[in-house]
Amino acid sequence: MKLKNNYVLKQIANETVAIYLYKDTADLRRAVSLNGSAKLIFEALQKGATKEEIVLTLTQVYSLSEEEAKGDAQAFLQLLYNNNLLDG
Repeated sequence: MKLKNNYVLKQIANETVAIYLYKDTADLRRAVSLNGSAKLIFEALQKGATKEEIVLTLTQVYSLSEEEAKGDAQAFLQLLYNNNLLDG
């Protein structure tokens, strides 16, 4: 599971936004606002993390049970997939 390479994270005001780049131009119509856990997952995916590594990170950072972390990770990954932000 891998994020498409053409997304970058930017801090805009107090918000983290994933911005789609096309030929070095930002397409703000495809920008996605991320909360803290979504940012953590997005950054982990950019580094090539597996779903299991993401779940472990969520349990450590947010003191979630493994079951809660799996559910949260799966929900966000499905959202990324449904919006065509994942390769494969």
